Amino acid sequence: MDETALRELLDSAVTSEPPIRPVGDKVLRAGIRLRRRRRAALAAIPVLAAATVTTVALAMAAAPGRPAAIAPARPAAVVAHQFSPFIAYAAFGWLPADYKLLEGGTTRGATYQVAWRPSSSTAWYLLAYPAGGCQLTTARGLMCKAYYPFGPLALTGRAPDINGHRAYWATAYAAHPSRVVLAWQHAPGSWAVLELGNTKPLDAYGRQEAVKAASHARFGVHAEPPVAFPVQLTGLPASWHLISGVQAWMPEWNGVTYQPHGHVLYASHWSVSTGSASTGPRARPYLAFTIGLAGQPGSCRVPVQGPIVHTVVNGYRVIVTRGPFGQTLCAANAGGLSVQIEERSNRPGAGLASVDVVGLFAGHLQLLGTSPAHWAAQPIR
Repeated sequence: MDETALRELLDSAVTSEPPIRPVGDKVLRAGIRLRRRRRAALAAIPVLAAATVTTVALAMAAAPGRPAAIAPARPAAVVAHQFSPFIAYAAFGWLPADYKLLEGGTTRGATYQVAWRPSSSTAWYLLAYPAGGCQLTTARGLMCKAYYPFGPLALTGRAPDINGHRAYWATAYAAHPSRVVLAWQHAPGSWAVLELGNTKPLDAYGRQEAVKAASHARFGVHAEPPVAFPVQLTGLPASWHLISGVQAWMPEWNGVTYQPHGHVLYASHWSVSTGSASTGPRARPYLAFTIGLAGQPGSCRVPVQGPIVHTVVNGYRVIVTRGPFGQTLCAANAGGLSVQIEERSNRPGAGLASVDVVGLFAGHLQLLGTSPAHWAAQPIR
């Protein structure tokens, strides 16, 4: 949708009326139902922050955050219709005092960053979608193909322009209906959303901060450095690939989750599978990798599926468990890294029969150490 058509549609549709309820739009209702099914896994922002902050404590201590941008960055010259899971296409350029980048993630359908201020236990979300990733609905809503973390939006009123593009205040259906978010097109056909973790309606100062943060956000392939992988899989069949789409039975973000380390971003969570990344009850089992810096609190809290075995593999102490839904291996310190490998399946006995997590760790996982100069651009070689 071009800028002229967008303006005509929204000028006729967006009013100062109370938040719009999802009535009479089948597509929007479907999005709401999907969002409700995911609510248990995509819990409220404070829960996400509490779970994640322990995994980045060491990285935060080593790198207290990048300096804020002084002026808004130019919009991306080219906007892809599908993102690469290895590139952070959106980044905060300005944050209020005491906020630090906590983590981010990118998949083919969306990219996000989370900034966290521990003193107030609040987090900001910045999301961006590729061209065509969001559509306006007949119910004056904004429906995006990737719903994380707050689902379809109801546009409720005009906001100040963001770098020459019209912007709109909105509320989130079903997820947090009392929360006001800011939505705008950062480039033709490409939407961005900013959510400030507010539990009450935004006052004038809060809205000013939202507009300032949106105006300083960076977008495009150079918004952040490419995501780097501290470990790399080698010697595997060509059918192994990164999962970067959405699988209905997988609750987590299916792409690459990254964390800051100095002025670089390192991949802290991703998944690989074999064959096609299908969905539903016949979906392929997969392997999930969680990587951090050794010494972080919470390392090796593996799910107990069966007897816990402590052993040594390639000179590193590891914990191994095996159960009906897969296997898990965790090394709290493997060359300066914490490494956890989980084989996951949606039904008992449907694991990757050709894979043993101990053999994978011993013979196919290359540990690249703690220096970003040695990290890889791809998770599989």
